[in-house]
Amino acid sequence: MSNYQGPAVLIAAGSHFEVHATLSAARSGAHGGWGGSVQTDDPAEDFYTALERGQVKIRLPDGREGDVVATRTAIGSGRLRVSGSGPTPF
Repeated sequence: MSNYQGPAVLIAAGSHFEVHATLSAARSGAHGGWGGSVQTDDPAEDFYTALERGQVKIRLPDGREGDVVATRTAIGSGRLRVSGSGPTPF
């Protein structure tokens, strides 16, 4: 099992959002499923609007990225569930 907990950036619709990510994968670095949650300190409406407009990526501080599907947990909480596809970025 591979895990990551720390800063990240969600990229969507040309916007970048600083988040704290808690991610895990069933197989380290493999093409298996991975995901977790992200939390922003500023849950402004543009954060949610951008994430609903199409492709979303998560970027870690070392530059590695992964494609994710982001799902709201509680409106206004700034917290999202993310499900990754492809290789894990951590």
